[in-house]
Amino acid sequence: MNTGVTAPMAVVAIALIVIVLLANTRNNMPGIANLWTDIKEGVGDFFKPDPNKVFAEQWSENYHGKGDVEKEKRAYDVITSDYVVPEDAMKGILTAAHVFENDMGFSKESIIDGLSKIGAIESNYTTKVQKDEGPARSYWQVEPATAKDLLENSWKLFGNDFNEAFAQYGEGDKTAYEVLADKSPKELSVLLESDTSLGAAFATAKMITTFN
Repeated sequence: MNTGVTAPMAVVAIALIVIVLLANTRNNMPGIANLWTDIKEGVGDFFKPDPNKVFAEQWSENYHGKGDVEKEKRAYDVITSDYVVPEDAMKGILTAAHVFENDMGFSKESIIDGLSKIGAIESNYTTKVQKDEGPARSYWQVEPATAKDLLENSWKLFGNDFNEAFAQYGEGDKTAYEVLADKSPKELSVLLESDTSLGAAFATAKMITTFN
């Protein structure tokens, strides 16, 4: 007869019973306090979500913007594989992590981790041009229209750190941000493809403004 109780559910139920019993006796038996802590942590780990699965969901719903379950599964498979971030991509990632550190609550480490995974998902670090003649460019497949939108509507992200990191784009009294903000999507497309670090910067801006 099918009772609807699975083996994992049974294990958790038993663990919870043990926890209750230990809660009643931990103050009266030597060593019980440590055992109690170990069991609580073990049960907590059982219910803890897989961070790679959470990231794949975030990418699918927010960065990719399609919420496609099949692509979400593929993303999970990619980021749990032994993908390699090439040297030029890592240089760009580190630059972006410095520029946007602590923006929107993202630490330097979380930016490095997230951007490394996005590059693997989007291009596997093998191309900077979207397949089927699509508009997206860079290892992180940022669309020029998205870069333009970020410059116009998330301008607070492109402050002193950004202008210093990309000072080569400054012209006269204009900062790098001001010059880039004046460029057309077509011009931004060329830059996204040719400048790995700039592509990483726009990918990071997209990530931190769309991920929950």
